[in-house]
Amino acid sequence: MKYTFPNGKKFIFTIIDDTDDAFLQGISQIYDILYQNGLRTTKTVWVYPPRDNPTSKGDSLQNPDYLKFVQDLQQKGFEIGLHNVGSGDYKRPEIIEGLEVFKESLGAYPHLHINHSYNQDNIYSGSDRFTFPLNMVVKKMYSQYDNFTGDKPDSEFFWGDLHKKHIKYARNFEIDNLNTIKAVPNMPYREKRFDEYANLWFASTFASNQWLFNYRVNERSIDQLEAEGGICILYTHLGYYTPYGKVDAGFKKMIEYIGKKNGWFVPVGNVLDFLLENNEKAGNYLPLWEQKKIELHSLSTRIKYRFFKKIDDFHFKNSKEYEQ
Repeated sequence: MKYTFPNGKKFIFTIIDDTDDAFLQGISQIYDILYQNGLRTTKTVWVYPPRDNPTSKGDSLQNPDYLKFVQDLQQKGFEIGLHNVGSGDYKRPEIIEGLEVFKESLGAYPHLHINHSYNQDNIYSGSDRFTFPLNMVVKKMYSQYDNFTGDKPDSEFFWGDLHKKHIKYARNFEIDNLNTIKAVPNMPYREKRFDEYANLWFASTFASNQWLFNYRVNERSIDQLEAEGGICILYTHLGYYTPYGKVDAGFKKMIEYIGKKNGWFVPVGNVLDFLLENNEKAGNYLPLWEQKKIELHSLSTRIKYRFFKKIDDFHFKNSKEYEQ
């Protein structure tokens, strides 16, 4: 489907940024580059500091200077989403309080959410994302990445009702194509088995670190995205992008290149709202065959970059570059 974007724009490029490893000194450099080149993207945050160090690290809204930075981003047109209320396991009372702190700090409850890593309070995560038989493959491959209970009413980590009430868009599958919409034309979509505690879902192009970003985002691929009139929602961790205290050169070069293009550079929520208004298939349930196809695509993407290309976060976080 060909879209007519606002103001004669030719394509969409945006980023959904998991907040892992995002410390003020480094991440502010990244967002300066995005802002200076006209890109407005989506940044997720933690309300509370990580309680599972050294597994996870990064600033939270409890740091006054970081909070001011996030509020400034919001005022500049960036979207602020939730990456769970913190890194680690959070019980229902803490989650309720965290959502209130988010609202008090940023003016409204979050309407976009991404599950974080191994948080017990994750919603419809792990093997639950997949239907049989791929769910069994995921259980076997990622045995620790399973049994999350944020959507189980009898769990002390349950917040599914609040997720349903506040979160309009949640991230799900990962795509091995810069043109995200090409692989998932019905986005954002619903899933009947998740209806009780979730609303709309979106997929994202898998580029979780700068190795993957630089592999995937280049002048040729951006030119192709433009020629296709495509839509890219790129998933990454921008907190990784300042090793040795400097912004990754490949990222900086490509953001400058993208910024000179005639693209529509708005946050993820704006893109999904646009699709809801302009794609008659958006907001509906995925046909079973398409569900299976996307599940297989997503799982094969993970396998490709873990076991063959070897540039996913497992490999990146075991590198000397990450240690810096």
